Amino acid sequence: MPTDFPAAFTALRDILKRYSTNLLVYADKPTDFTLVTKSIGPNKKPIWFGCVLLKKSAVTYHLFPLYYNPKLQAAIPKELLPRKQGKTCFNFQRPDAALFAQLDALTQRARESFERAGLLNPGPVAPETFINALRAAGEDPEAIARLRKAKGKAAAAKRAATLKKKAANTRRSKVSK
Repeated sequence: MPTDFPAAFTALRDILKRYSTNLLVYADKPTDFTLVTKSIGPNKKPIWFGCVLLKKSAVTYHLFPLYYNPKLQAAIPKELLPRKQGKTCFNFQRPDAALFAQLDALTQRARESFERAGLLNPGPVAPETFINALRAAGEDPEAIARLRKAKGKAAAAKRAATLKKKAANTRRSKVSK
């Protein structure tokens, strides 16, 4: 079956655009349609909601509420699962009315989950709001924090080892000259 990236991009953009009420259009280009919330996350930037990207090998549809919400992940229709890449991305090469209808319904559920969690309200989001949203979605915020801390420690140890190795190599090269 032939590919039709422009038609897939247009159809997916239309789906995402239907849910753009009270969201900010971060990008609206022929190859990128991105929506962010008016909520400001802990990194002092708007929270991403979704985007459609036209790439070389596929048109990708990213739905960021899937990232933190295992209940929403579990609600992904089995027909969409073969299109899923990572936690938030679905790949398409041509329009598919049946799959796009399922993606539309999933996007509606994602928006509703953000609304219920208070992640569409303008302004900074309180840490408690994130914690409550994670708990409501079935996540364990403490486990996430422990994992993030462990990854940070591992990255710091790796950086320290790399710096130590570079220093040793520098000393060896100076001695051999």
